[in-house]
Amino acid sequence: MANELRPLIEILRDLKTLALQKASGFFFVVTEDNHSCTIRLHGGQVEDVVFSRHRGDEAVRLLARVPGGRARFQADPARSSPVTVSLGAASLAWLSGGFEQEVPELPSAEPVRTAVPAGTSAHAGVESLTELQRGIIGRIALDYFGPIAELLCDEALGRPGGIDRALVELASNLPARDQEDSFLDEARRALGLHR
Repeated sequence: MANELRPLIEILRDLKTLALQKASGFFFVVTEDNHSCTIRLHGGQVEDVVFSRHRGDEAVRLLARVPGGRARFQADPARSSPVTVSLGAASLAWLSGGFEQEVPELPSAEPVRTAVPAGTSAHAGVESLTELQRGIIGRIALDYFGPIAELLCDEALGRPGGIDRALVELASNLPARDQEDSFLDEARRALGLHR
């Protein structure tokens, strides 16, 4: 895996496989022109992406333009330090399988609008959420709540009811009204919910 040059789509399929296996560690990519990219995984979730001197969404945009390279994975089951998530929903969606599209939509600063099937409203039940959508909610929650986000998401998304009800329940754990509004706005936009 480490020495042969391969198309980027094959490399990202390896990353997707590691995510499905709930792997933790570092996925290293070296491009054909010797630029380096490091993708940090924890429990199958992408936590951070660094490409040359760029981090987060900009790093994913640069990676999306790479034709190919070499890759290897280094396991690190015991995360040594907490990571501040710097990836937007569009980047996470692209890394989670959006790269498979015939004409891949490069991650941009705009929120993903296709995360929830067209016609889904904020009143749809939480059981209609896909794993990708749950991951998007989890990533946004991590930005606002820190390490306790996973527990709060499990509680809110584990009870029957509407998606919006779950988001409002999550937001109620924030200390200030403006933070609640900001969280709700970001989550609803990322999921493409209409009310």
